[in-house]
Amino acid sequence: MVTAKFGIDAEFEHSLEHLWNFVSYVPNQDQWVFGMSDSEVVDGMEIGVGSEIMGTSSEGRQSRRITVAVKTFEPQRRIAWENTDGPIPFLTEIMVRGDDHSSRMRYEVTLYTKGLLWGLMMGPLRPLGNLIANKRLRDEIKHLRAALDRAA
Repeated sequence: MVTAKFGIDAEFEHSLEHLWNFVSYVPNQDQWVFGMSDSEVVDGMEIGVGSEIMGTSSEGRQSRRITVAVKTFEPQRRIAWENTDGPIPFLTEIMVRGDDHSSRMRYEVTLYTKGLLWGLMMGPLRPLGNLIANKRLRDEIKHLRAALDRAA
């Protein structure tokens, strides 16, 4: 298994509270996380460590229901969830900080890849994999900015 970690830092002209409330409210993922729809906390429970989140992940013509488990939940600081049952297990972590006027976010995704193709993408072809992953993160941040503006 090969591990690949990608991350991006972003600044927002929104308060820490607004940013946190938006990114930690699970259904909002559908507005900014690439290929996600129908995101919800299982059983409608409050989100916290141990909560499960379900959603539909679509890539190209393929769609599949995925479940992730919340691993870290520190209000207005950090949230992380992990998927271990999909074709590409991953860990997503969002760390935020800021004040009443502006905020910053560190957004990291770690892939736990297996298989020959992913071994090549994260080994010899890693620069290409990095370009693709970093573009996706930049696009998601662009979508997040627009969603935050609409929600303000």
